[in-house]
Amino acid sequence: MRLVSISMLTPDMVLARSIYHNDILFLSAGNADLPRYAERFCKMGIRTVYVEDGVSEGIEIPDAIKEETRSTCKMVLRNTLKGCIAGENVSFKQLNKSIEDIIDEVLKTEDIQVSLNDIGAVDEYTYQHSVSVAVYCLLMGRALKLPRKHLTYLAMGGLIHDIGKIAMDKEIMFQQGSFTKEEYEYAKLHVTFGYQKLSENSMIPAHAKMIAYSHHERIDGSGYPLGKKGDELHLFSKIAAIADVYDALTTDRCYRPKWPAYKAVDYLIENSGTHFSPELVQIFIKQIAIFPNGSMVLLSTGETAIVKDQNRGLPYRPIVRVIKDAQANEITPYEIDLLHKLNITIVESELENRRNNVAGYYPQNMGYAKE
Repeated sequence: MRLVSISMLTPDMVLARSIYHNDILFLSAGNADLPRYAERFCKMGIRTVYVEDGVSEGIEIPDAIKEETRSTCKMVLRNTLKGCIAGENVSFKQLNKSIEDIIDEVLKTEDIQVSLNDIGAVDEYTYQHSVSVAVYCLLMGRALKLPRKHLTYLAMGGLIHDIGKIAMDKEIMFQQGSFTKEEYEYAKLHVTFGYQKLSENSMIPAHAKMIAYSHHERIDGSGYPLGKKGDELHLFSKIAAIADVYDALTTDRCYRPKWPAYKAVDYLIENSGTHFSPELVQIFIKQIAIFPNGSMVLLSTGETAIVKDQNRGLPYRPIVRVIKDAQANEITPYEIDLLHKLNITIVESELENRRNNVAGYYPQNMGYAKE
């Protein structure tokens, strides 16, 4: 299995992971002749898909939670959050069940470095992002050996952290390009509005509401809405801040393509000590695959390869399967364990996005974040 851009689809490829849209199965795993769906994928805002083909045979892409669990959680989350926004008397029974399922599955993947590449349409972003943030929060909570009750708070907080965005003006929130100053100030209101809605419901734990309110705070005080810093911030807020930004960076958005995982990791490292807790960033990095299985990489030899597997604890030295020589000619695939070939390094990752500009997540000239 490997992850490829829509432009790279060929008739011999078979869909490896099903694609859902608005909780409905759009295309199931096993479908072939994928180029005929390319135009529809593009209209839905889907830029990459998982496929099986000859060169990726036997490559597994581990995820922290099952595809079915993720899909069910998104459906339940959509109904729950919309009900909360509408002021309905919402039952959290189904959402709590999804949370328990997610925690159980995450706790079973302790020896796996995961990469969460949930394929979904652009208009589903808020829900798929929320599920991924919950999983990333749990990965850090697990590494910190937090008790189950705290893991439940983290999961719930991750799932509901962006509830305020659901009622925001979508023409502003999902527009192309950077925010104006006025639009940025409006977008920031999603944390306050979301917290107000959550405060109306006594079924939601206070710690989860806090995550929704404070996931944009930064340890140097530059965040919002209160500008808290350092020890003024709860551990859960610091965890959620890292999870939220990392997933936003590594997910396709309507206004920019996703960043490669290693670029997003570089961003977290560069902002450690200012925006993010250095200790938590290091813990987070150890939980994820910096060069995810199934992603195409360029080696320092000029060869093109697919990441086959990880070397636990050494995220920059995975096992790769070389599929093209330095002249981009297809060759008989062979594997290299970069742990034992220290003279060879990965110089570029997730090649389907390598031509895209990854410098503009936070516009440098204005500083108005598109999240």
